[in-house]
Amino acid sequence: CLRATGVSLDLRKADPYYGYETLDFDVPVGTSGDVFDRYLVRVEEMKQSIKIIRQVAKSVPGGDYTIRDKGIVLPEKKDVYGNIEGLMNHFMLVIKGLRPPEGEVYDATEGANGELGFYLVSDGSANPYRLKVRPPCFAIYQSMPEQITGGLVADVIAILGSMNVIA
Repeated sequence: CLRATGVSLDLRKADPYYGYETLDFDVPVGTSGDVFDRYLVRVEEMKQSIKIIRQVAKSVPGGDYTIRDKGIVLPEKKDVYGNIEGLMNHFMLVIKGLRPPEGEVYDATEGANGELGFYLVSDGSANPYRLKVRPPCFAIYQSMPEQITGGLVADVIAILGSMNVIA
């Protein structure tokens, strides 16, 4: 975790999206980047997540907020089985899919371990020409040789565990 080394980088603060700019939360940082620091940062991140959830829960409006755009959302099951328009809409979306415009885009969001990025190239068809995912662990594992060199074999397990492999 980059933040455990003292780098205060969080996309929700650096390049806010989905209303994060309106929320009050801190970006926890460590100092040494070791296993214990990564643990302390994770614990504080959980506390900050709870703080964010409490703020967002207060502002969620009541009522239905489902997207109803027939061009991108599958119809409800009752419409698929209950009328021909729903059946046709379902069929067309499944068979033809979505057709994003030609071009390329990279966008990222803050994942559990850092930046989770997606690079998409579209040729205008229903299938992407190219899709690349940049998981947070890609950057994290670049430091693995430096972290294990000169250490004990038993430390490798703790180091690997603190890198949060499954997130």
